[in-house]
Amino acid sequence: MRTLIALLVLIPFAAQAATPDPEAKTIMTGQCAACHTIPGIPGAYGDIGPSLKGVASRKTIAAGILPNNRANMVKWLMHPQAVLPTAKMPDQGLNSAQATKIAAYLETLDK
Repeated sequence: MRTLIALLVLIPFAAQAATPDPEAKTIMTGQCAACHTIPGIPGAYGDIGPSLKGVASRKTIAAGILPNNRANMVKWLMHPQAVLPTAKMPDQGLNSAQATKIAAYLETLDK
Protein backbone atom coordinates (compact mmCIF):
# COMPACT_ATOMS: atom_id res chain seq x y z
CA MET A 1 0.00 0.00 0.00
CA ARG A 2 2.85 2.40 0.82
CA THR A 3 4.37 1.77 -2.59
CA LEU A 4 1.10 2.62 -4.30
CA ILE A 5 0.78 5.84 -2.33
CA ALA A 6 4.38 6.79 -3.14
CA LEU A 7 3.77 6.16 -6.83
CA LEU A 8 0.59 8.22 -6.82
CA VAL A 9 2.45 11.09 -5.18
CA LEU A 10 5.27 10.93 -7.76
CA ILE A 11 3.09 10.77 -10.89
CA PRO A 12 2.54 14.56 -11.08
CA PHE A 13 6.30 15.13 -10.82
CA ALA A 14 7.03 12.66 -13.62
CA ALA A 15 4.54 14.41 -15.90
CA GLN A 16 5.99 17.80 -14.99
CA ALA A 17 9.55 16.71 -15.84
CA ALA A 18 8.57 15.97 -19.45
CA THR A 19 6.92 19.36 -19.97
CA PRO A 20 9.33 21.80 -21.57
CA ASP A 21 9.82 25.26 -20.19
CA PRO A 22 7.57 27.57 -22.28
CA GLU A 23 10.56 29.45 -23.69
CA ALA A 24 12.33 26.20 -24.58
CA LYS A 25 9.18 24.90 -26.24
CA THR A 26 8.88 28.09 -28.31
CA ILE A 27 12.52 27.90 -29.39
CA MET A 28 12.33 24.19 -30.22
CA THR A 29 9.10 24.66 -32.16
CA GLY A 30 10.52 27.56 -34.16
CA GLN A 31 14.14 26.61 -34.60
CA CYS A 32 14.64 22.89 -33.98
CA ALA A 33 11.45 21.27 -35.27
CA ALA A 34 12.25 21.83 -38.93
CA CYS A 35 15.27 19.52 -38.71
CA HIS A 36 14.57 17.22 -35.75
CA THR A 37 11.80 14.96 -34.54
CA ILE A 38 11.33 15.94 -30.90
CA PRO A 39 8.86 14.02 -28.72
CA GLY A 40 6.49 16.37 -26.92
CA ILE A 41 7.03 19.29 -29.30
CA PRO A 42 4.07 19.82 -31.65
CA GLY A 43 5.08 19.83 -35.29
CA ALA A 44 8.63 18.62 -34.58
CA TYR A 45 8.86 15.94 -37.25
CA GLY A 46 11.95 17.06 -39.13
CA ASP A 47 14.20 14.44 -40.64
CA ILE A 48 17.24 16.44 -41.68
CA GLY A 49 18.92 16.01 -38.29
CA PRO A 50 18.66 12.99 -36.04
CA SER A 51 15.54 12.26 -34.04
CA LEU A 52 15.94 13.44 -30.48
CA LYS A 53 13.83 10.59 -29.15
CA GLY A 54 15.91 8.91 -26.46
CA VAL A 55 18.67 11.50 -26.61
CA ALA A 56 19.09 11.45 -22.84
CA SER A 57 20.07 7.77 -22.94
CA ARG A 58 22.80 8.27 -25.53
CA LYS A 59 26.36 8.09 -24.27
CA THR A 60 27.59 10.80 -26.63
CA ILE A 61 26.29 13.80 -28.56
CA ALA A 62 27.63 16.00 -31.35
CA ALA A 63 28.37 13.20 -33.80
CA GLY A 64 29.84 11.12 -31.00
CA ILE A 65 32.58 13.51 -29.91
CA LEU A 66 31.16 14.80 -26.60
CA PRO A 67 30.05 12.81 -23.56
CA ASN A 68 26.32 13.33 -23.06
CA ASN A 69 25.89 15.64 -20.07
CA ARG A 70 24.16 18.97 -19.53
CA ALA A 71 27.28 21.13 -19.84
CA ASN A 72 28.23 19.55 -23.15
CA MET A 73 24.66 19.71 -24.45
CA VAL A 74 24.52 23.43 -23.66
CA LYS A 75 27.89 23.95 -25.36
CA TRP A 76 26.67 22.02 -28.43
CA LEU A 77 23.35 23.86 -28.59
CA MET A 78 25.01 27.27 -28.33
CA HIS A 79 27.89 26.77 -30.76
CA PRO A 80 27.71 23.56 -32.79
CA GLN A 81 30.20 24.81 -35.37
CA ALA A 82 32.77 25.57 -32.65
CA VAL A 83 32.40 22.04 -31.30
CA LEU A 84 32.44 20.36 -34.70
CA PRO A 85 33.30 22.62 -37.66
CA THR A 86 31.79 20.13 -40.13
CA ALA A 87 28.47 19.97 -38.26
CA LYS A 88 25.40 20.50 -40.39
CA MET A 89 23.59 22.02 -37.41
CA PRO A 90 23.70 25.80 -37.70
CA ASP A 91 24.29 28.17 -34.82
CA GLN A 92 20.81 29.23 -33.65
CA GLY A 93 22.01 32.24 -31.67
CA LEU A 94 20.97 30.72 -28.34
CA ASN A 95 22.16 32.26 -25.11
CA SER A 96 23.20 30.19 -22.12
CA ALA A 97 19.81 30.39 -20.38
CA GLN A 98 17.94 29.31 -23.52
CA ALA A 99 20.33 26.43 -24.23
CA THR A 100 20.10 25.30 -20.59
CA LYS A 101 16.30 25.19 -20.76
CA ILE A 102 16.41 23.15 -23.95
CA ALA A 103 19.06 20.82 -22.49
CA ALA A 104 16.90 20.31 -19.40
CA TYR A 105 14.00 19.19 -21.58
CA LEU A 106 16.22 16.95 -23.71
CA GLU A 107 17.36 15.25 -20.49
CA THR A 108 13.80 13.97 -20.05
CA LEU A 109 13.86 12.19 -23.43
CA ASP A 110 15.35 8.91 -22.28
CA LYS A 111 13.05 6.56 -24.21
